Amino acid sequence: MIALTDAFALVSMALALCAATLCLGRFGRQKSFLRPVGVKGWVKAWILVLFTALLVPMPGATIPLAGFFRGFIGDLSITLLALSVWSLCHRLFDVAAIGKHELTALLVVVGAAALLLYPTALGWGDWDAYRLGWGSWWFFSALLGLSGVIAWMGLRVLPALVALALLAWSAGLMESGNLWDYLLDPWLSAFALGFVFIKCWQTVFKRFVNRSPH
Repeated sequence: MIALTDAFALVSMALALCAATLCLGRFGRQKSFLRPVGVKGWVKAWILVLFTALLVPMPGATIPLAGFFRGFIGDLSITLLALSVWSLCHRLFDVAAIGKHELTALLVVVGAAALLLYPTALGWGDWDAYRLGWGSWWFFSALLGLSGVIAWMGLRVLPALVALALLAWSAGLMESGNLWDYLLDPWLSAFALGFVFIKCWQTVFKRFVNRSPH
């Protein structure tokens, strides 16, 4: 019988791949798919087929396609899983999308956390931030404090994601016992850093264009 952590990882991978397919294929919330009801229903059925195909092993295979992707990509964080599910619900079931300010704040915090975590975990310096994820009360206090400040600012998504990660970590849903792996993964971190870099570049470029003489 498959272990709970393996089942959770495979379902997470399948959901994330379905969400990525919808985003890359520009399905769901596009106008051409909102007008005809039949087309939107076809998209839902197609995603269900893809989700099933990712989890059901092919004839002669010992693991499903999601398992092959897991071997290449690795386990996904709870944060990325929650964002994937939210994206699927938004595109397929008209659930409200994450606001731009909420998304920007989330990706900025994720990018900053990635810059703190990965260089120190790779040995850059004498301090390893990854060790905090094994059960440091300082780390828990910092997370709660950050979540409280962000909630006080009127943003709800990031505190909710931190709470989900803490609940999943307490339940041991992933193979890793380190809280960092529930909060971040390399793919989410790379996306967040790319997003922040593009935003900063756009801001600098717009200021340069506005100040340049015409």
